[in-house]
This record gives sequence, C-alpha cells and structure tokens, in this order.
Amino acid sequence: MKLVVLKGGDEAVPLAQCSRASPTSTRAPGAVALSGDGLHWVLINVSPLVATQLSTDARLLRHPGLPDAAVRAVVLTDAQVDHVTGLLGLRDGAPIHLYATPAVFEELTHALPVLPLLEHYCGVQWHVIPVAGESREAVFHIEGQPTLEFTAVATDGPLPRHAAQPASGEVGDTIALAVRDLVTGQRFFCARSLAAAGFEAVEWMQQADCLLLGDDRVDTWPDDGGAWTTGLDMLAQLDRVGARRKVLMAMPDWEAGPGRLRGELARHGVELAADRMEINL
Repeated sequence: MKLVVLKGGDEAVPLAQCSRASPTSTRAPGAVALSGDGLHWVLINVSPLVATQLSTDARLLRHPGLPDAAVRAVVLTDAQVDHVTGLLGLRDGAPIHLYATPAVFEELTHALPVLPLLEHYCGVQWHVIPVAGESREAVFHIEGQPTLEFTAVATDGPLPRHAAQPASGEVGDTIALAVRDLVTGQRFFCARSLAAAGFEAVEWMQQADCLLLGDDRVDTWPDDGGAWTTGLDMLAQLDRVGARRKVLMAMPDWEAGPGRLRGELARHGVELAADRMEINL
C-alpha cells in the first residue's frame, strides 16, 4: 500500500496576520491518495487546491494513474466544505466513483448540492458506506482496489456550518477510516483528530502501522492548562499508539514557539506531513 499526501502544490508562505490559524478557520490542510498497486488510486477527501494540483502538477506524473486517472475514486469522511468542494474541480475529468455515508450523501444533495451539479458534467456513481443508525462500523471495498479492505468507523467530529441539522448530528456525519492491505497485512488509519476519533477507534489505532491525524490544529482535550498542555496530552496519547509512522497533516497551533514545537513532535516520533510526501506500507 502506498500513500501520497496532497496539499495543493508547494505550500505558500502565509501572510503575517494569517500565520496563526484562526480558531474559526474551516480550511482543511489537504488530502491523501492511496493505492494498493501503485497504478489505481483513491482520494480521501478532495479540497479545491488538491483538485487543481491533480490537473496541473507535473511532479505527480511519477505516480501513474494519480493525475491521469481513468476513473476517479473518492472517499469522503464528512461533508466539510474543503473536503467536498474539490469535487467540482474534477468536473471536467474522469467519472467520479464516490464513497460516502447516507448522512453525507444527504448533505451533498440538499444542504450543499454538489452532487446534482456534477451530474451535468462528469457524472457521479454513488457507493454507500453503510454507517448509519445503530451501525457505527462498516467494511467496504473500492472498485479497482482488490487488495485493500476499508473499514469506516463513526466518529464525533464537528458538523459543517451548512449542515441541515447542525445542532443534532447523526451517526455517519463523520467517520474515520481504517485500511488493511490484504497482501502485506499492513494497516493505515486516519481520523480528523484523536479527540474526534473517540473510544471506538482506539483498537483500530492500536493495530495501525501508520496513523494520520487530519484537520484539527488543536486537539481539544478537556484540560484547564491551555493549548500547550492539551497538545502535550495528545502526544502522551500518541505514545500509547504502536504505529511506526505517526503523521499530522497540519502544524499544531499550540502555545509554543515553532522550534520548541517541532522538537517536541520529533521527540515523540511524530512527523509533519509535507506536500507530495510518500509513505510506503
């Protein structure tokens, strides 16, 4: 199994007033592409910048089938704006095979009607991930990926602001993903954050060879000591996870200088994801 981190091309130097993430920021730091054979790829979420990168970044040609896919497979972990609006940037390309829960399909049909719009362009073939109601976990497979087994686990991540029922979420609004390579036995697990993953995902994280935590720049553990103490708590939690690769998609926004922060992450064996970073499992 091979993973490639996508962040929309070379990361820009932020403006001074934006160098510290806003606590109300809704922007996601990127997406992940994964493949069982190095020729056919699955995108986990797709932001607008990543959609542009797939069609313009020649450096991705070293991964056959990623920038020039005959069929574009996408798994959505939720209906957050920066996870789904990149689908519109894929509208002039290959047909999209979209894997999502019933709750996410509902959001993308009504509250944020991306799917009806795409029907006028490349077309979308829906594949339902059956996490809903009392079913909080489901195994599924993706066409073109016979060696990979996917498991979706319901999580308690924050709902998007455009959610049809923002005050009362339902099972399947957000999921974490566990992927197992049926040939090598290697396992990959990704979630928005440790806090959002919740108790149900702990066993999956313990079994993972690679753990990737996504969008939350601060892991909001219930602690009165401030963001830095909270961050150290998160690292203490990660120390208990046996994965040989532990990767954060974004620089945490903790109460510490960049040098101290990077040093602390390195001391705990945690990596920061870079654009086009490759992970082989």
